Amino acid sequence: MTEIKPSDVRRAAMDLLARREHSRYELLLKLTRRLGDNPELIDQEVGKLTDEGLQSDRRLAESFIRARTNRGQGPVKIKMELRAKQVGDELISIAFEECGIDFAALARSVAFKKFGDELGKALDTKAVDTEALDIEAVDIEAVDIEAVDMKVLDMKVRARISRFMQQRGFSYDHISDLY
Repeated sequence: MTEIKPSDVRRAAMDLLARREHSRYELLLKLTRRLGDNPELIDQEVGKLTDEGLQSDRRLAESFIRARTNRGQGPVKIKMELRAKQVGDELISIAFEECGIDFAALARSVAFKKFGDELGKALDTKAVDTEALDIEAVDIEAVDIEAVDMKVLDMKVRARISRFMQQRGFSYDHISDLY
C-alpha cells in the first residue's frame, strides 16, 4: 500500500468540507476511514485546517442550530446531536446565544402547525374543565358529565402533543408554556 501524503489528506478533507461543515471529530473519523493507517498525519493536517479557519466547530454548531430549528426541532435534541458530533458544551452554549432563537415561539409554531385544531380545543376547554373537576367545590351529582369527558379528552390531547414535542426536542418548560 502506498504512503499517504499530507496533500492527499488535505485534498480529502477539503472535499468533505466543501459539501458541508464537519466537526473536528467527524472529519478525523471520516479521513481515518478513507485514508487509513496514519492517524498522526491526519490529526496534524486537520489541525492545520482548523488553524487556517477552514474547519470550525463553532461555525458547524451555528449552522447546525439554524438548520435544525428551520426543521422545527427543539434545543434538547439539537444539543444531543451536537454532543454526538463531539462539539464542546461551551461552544454549543455560545452558538445558541449567538443564534438568538426564541424556542418558546418555535414550540408554539410547531405545535400549532401539527395540532392546530386539537390544541385550540384543548385551550378553549381548559378553564371550564378545571372548575368542573374540583371535587370539594362541586357536588358529585351536579358535575356536568360532558365537561368531565372534555377534560379527559383534553388530557389525551395534551399527552399526545407533549409526546410529539418531546420527540422534537423541546424541554418541559417550552411544552408547559403551550397550555
